[in-house]
Amino acid sequence: MSMARTGSALAAAIGALVATIAFGGVAYAVGDEKPASSNPLSGDKAAIEAGQTIYRGSCAFCHGMSADGRGRGLPNSADLRKFKRGYSKFVETVKNGYKTMPPWGSMGEISNQEINQIGAYLETQAIKGANWRDKDKRSEGVQPAATEVASMPPPAYQQHLDHVVQGWAETPGGVALLAILEQEAKVAQDHAGYAVTDLQDYENIRLHTRHVRHAIAPEKESSGQGPGKGYGVIRAAKDIVKHMDLVRGTDDAPDPVKTHAEHVIASAGNIVTWGNQILDKAGQVTGGASPVSQAFFAEQIAELTGWILNGHDADNDGTVSWAEGEGGLAQIKEHLGYLAG
Repeated sequence: MSMARTGSALAAAIGALVATIAFGGVAYAVGDEKPASSNPLSGDKAAIEAGQTIYRGSCAFCHGMSADGRGRGLPNSADLRKFKRGYSKFVETVKNGYKTMPPWGSMGEISNQEINQIGAYLETQAIKGANWRDKDKRSEGVQPAATEVASMPPPAYQQHLDHVVQGWAETPGGVALLAILEQEAKVAQDHAGYAVTDLQDYENIRLHTRHVRHAIAPEKESSGQGPGKGYGVIRAAKDIVKHMDLVRGTDDAPDPVKTHAEHVIASAGNIVTWGNQILDKAGQVTGGASPVSQAFFAEQIAELTGWILNGHDADNDGTVSWAEGEGGLAQIKEHLGYLAG
């Protein structure tokens, strides 16, 4: 091969590499054009970086850190690397929801600028078959879709779902009912564990059993003091049942939403039952039971706090479902994830 031909090949290879880098890491053949998009921030480096940050905070739970649909939410969340419906449809989906995904993915509204930034980032993750071009607007030079798609009012069931996953005015700091349930349940489990570190230290057992009771139902702890947040596992679980029942009973709730709402209700009901069992056993520990009995009840309380967080394989089939006697917080989160996918 002549030096001239070698130099030409080298130059072509370098050119291909530069083209790949310029187009956000997505490889295109030499001579190919970057896929067009009506997103005004397409290819903007600063927008891509900002979009990655917003995406990871607002979208990755369901769609995965790599946008491949493998997040911790809905198992069949869309692989956004393959998005092929055009940019206007992307914006419409974010704002208005799609199938079981509610508007804004239940993560709260974001601005048109932030949608554009997320879109700019996702374009850099595109793989073969993706399409961000609006087919009917390829050469019209129209205003970007983000400013054209009007937000539809959220479905009626959404406000009740938001109280569970976004925020509820009555909780400490206005956090979501799911969040306060998890916080209180973890406090209860921690102190149940402390109580059984030495089953012959009865003073320690009684101290931490009172702390567990404060996290389960603070109004039941006569001292009025403890490490809980002041809301209580039982109250949070009951409120989740109430709001998910409203979700289930709303006329505009689609069937998949109603189905998973029922599963959440069943699991939250289990938590109420287990919470009350903990209160009964805590009363035995602090109410004068023999030292041996105190240790026995403390071990049972520790087991029940584990059920609250992770569920319980009541039928010994090797799995934990949402059903009565089995589902706990983990199953609530699983089925709420289906609603947010």
